[in-house]
Amino acid sequence: MTSAIDIAVPASVGNLGPGFDALSVALQLYVRVRVLDRSGPADSIETIFTGAAPDGENAVEQAFRAARAKGGIPAPGIRVNVTADIPMRAGLGSSAAATVAGLRLYQALTSALTDDEMLAIATELEGHPDNAAACLLGGVTISCRYDDGRLVARSFPWPERLRFVAATPQIALGTREARAVLPRHVTLADAVFNLQHALLLVRALEDERYEDLKEAFRDRWHQPPRAALVPGLREALLIDHPSILGVCLSGSGPTIVAVARPGHEREATLIFEDLYRSISLPVTIRVLAAHQRHAAAVGTSRLQRESTA
Repeated sequence: MTSAIDIAVPASVGNLGPGFDALSVALQLYVRVRVLDRSGPADSIETIFTGAAPDGENAVEQAFRAARAKGGIPAPGIRVNVTADIPMRAGLGSSAAATVAGLRLYQALTSALTDDEMLAIATELEGHPDNAAACLLGGVTISCRYDDGRLVARSFPWPERLRFVAATPQIALGTREARAVLPRHVTLADAVFNLQHALLLVRALEDERYEDLKEAFRDRWHQPPRAALVPGLREALLIDHPSILGVCLSGSGPTIVAVARPGHEREATLIFEDLYRSISLPVTIRVLAAHQRHAAAVGTSRLQRESTA
């Protein structure tokens, strides 16, 4: 009897605070893939979506075929079911999660690829490494590209007590559109600012120095130009409340995430509800834990709560 294959890949917050294309964190919200049948023609894949299908390229299939080209080992023909909890075009890494799911699917069938190879393929498909790194490694990830094009990613645990409050307004924003507004050059002052704050953020998370997070999350590279595309971002970045330790745009948006002080997730949720009510924009707010390195991706955490305002 052939063993079942079930794969779950987490959502992610890319561009974490000042860490543009470098810092990310995985969240307990998932793309799930289940293999239903393995009797098709070799290397074929048929995808059945539960819920909304992607509006465009099927990233699971695209990544599966890219992995086959890289791995070189034939895979059995399969029929799979894909279920996604991650909203699309929301800045929570839905595309990267689907891409990594396709890579992990091929890996589960053939054992042909390493994590480093999967990161390289995912980055080539996605155009940037941070979301894919979080999907592959969990926790907080740091991505770096060498001069010769090689990629490395390293992870460490997100503080267990800290939850994310993620506000996703009912608008869609594509990564290409959000990247188009970024400046081609940054000033030396802004470069130093983001370097200082990214290093402070990493150290604050490692040492759980929560008093440093509000300042450490500040950014001058990507959030200011994107504020014109993301309703509520300017207001959210100005939040000064003891229940919220830090705020940043999630990826390219439009989701905005706040890190809540432990035990204050409800207060942080209410602050976001008030903000979006003030600009008359419907929003879905989720309270999410981090998906840690080596955590079992078997389902959405019971800590997840969701509200729609």
